[in-house]
Amino acid sequence: MTRNPLRTDFAKLWTALSISLVGSEITMLALPLIAARTLGSTAFEMGVLAGVGQAPFLLFSLPAGAWVDRLPRRPMLIATDVGSALLLLSIPIATIFGGPTYLQLCAVAFGIGTFALLYDLGHYAYVPALVGRGQLTKFNSRLQISHSAAAAGGPGVAGLLIQLLSAPIAVLADAVSFLFSALLLRAIRKQEPPVDVQDQAVGMLSAVRDGLRMLLGHRLLRPIVAISVPNGFFESGLLALYILYATRNLHLSPVLIGVIFAAGGFGAIPGAILADRSGARFGVGRTIIGGYALAGLAALLVPLAVGPTAAIVAILMLGKWFGGITDAAANIHQWTLRQVVTPDRLAGRVTAGHRFLVYGACALGAVASGGLGSVVGVRAALFVFAVGMLVSPLIALPSPLRDLRDQPADVDDHPLADAERPTPPHGSEPIPGGAAPVAGR
Repeated sequence: MTRNPLRTDFAKLWTALSISLVGSEITMLALPLIAARTLGSTAFEMGVLAGVGQAPFLLFSLPAGAWVDRLPRRPMLIATDVGSALLLLSIPIATIFGGPTYLQLCAVAFGIGTFALLYDLGHYAYVPALVGRGQLTKFNSRLQISHSAAAAGGPGVAGLLIQLLSAPIAVLADAVSFLFSALLLRAIRKQEPPVDVQDQAVGMLSAVRDGLRMLLGHRLLRPIVAISVPNGFFESGLLALYILYATRNLHLSPVLIGVIFAAGGFGAIPGAILADRSGARFGVGRTIIGGYALAGLAALLVPLAVGPTAAIVAILMLGKWFGGITDAAANIHQWTLRQVVTPDRLAGRVTAGHRFLVYGACALGAVASGGLGSVVGVRAALFVFAVGMLVSPLIALPSPLRDLRDQPADVDDHPLADAERPTPPHGSEPIPGGAAPVAGR
């Protein structure tokens, strides 16, 4: 029986992503634990460390998106995996010589964030070319299951590795996972479509502008941005203080913290499986808006968790589990909507624009959390950021997104002619109002 090449290639991509995601979940817990437990970092330093990891999305997203749209995506994904592995290897190597230092943790977080940005943009643009637009919801659900399984198993594995061995050994495991991912990506056989030569003649700034015009001018993408930016700010601020609060205020061990974070992954698995049903019952738009708002409601359980250790862990696990369900369903429909309505040649730039705005907000939220936590206390700051997560998705209620029942069939269902046309070559842009073009404009 002949195997379907599409399924085989997607299985390789899916497996590569799944392996590296598990490793990344380990590092996501290991780096801040090294800072908090080994180096004794303050609340402000914890916020800065989290912000540094998000900073590349603010600094490089827009030019990176234009760059990704001009390059073959698969070789770039392989290169980012290898680069991430080399960076992570520096942590266990430094341990041999008495490190790592706080500055090294920040440098590694920044480098990993840069490679994660390039991987994110390339992966998002590569999937539609690999599976076709008509299969996106199904395949995005599978990818979300991988995210969920990694979130479920990664923190538990990380906590166990850190408790039994050490945080640097946990980071070493992540480095190995990136190398396995690179090997699997290299084994994919399907050839990518050639890069659109039309965009090669467009300047970098004009190319970036085309992506932003599509993102902010489209009637369905604009409310997605309106939800994602403030939600990212508040969620990042909450997460930056979460581990510090759990270790110093609640006195939880790395294993218990890992178990709590794993509950979010276990919740996201049914959320991913039920994403199609929730979209069919409530509508795509309301699933997105309601899913993110309910995740904010679940986040309120973090500062509300009180009592004996068993009760605190149970409350935090419940919040992570419920938030995982609603967040996963919202994510799948939001990702798919952006992929469906965005032309292939703009995929990298539209994703980059979205990441620039969202992760820029995340970086600011992480740093702001450190400052706010130092002034009003960590628990009070957690209340502020959780309420922000709950309220921010409601911004999109007056928009066309609220009434969107189904995913559009194709990009042409919601055309934005001006945004889908490339910006004219430098020197030929028309002056607003219809005047003749001016050279050098």
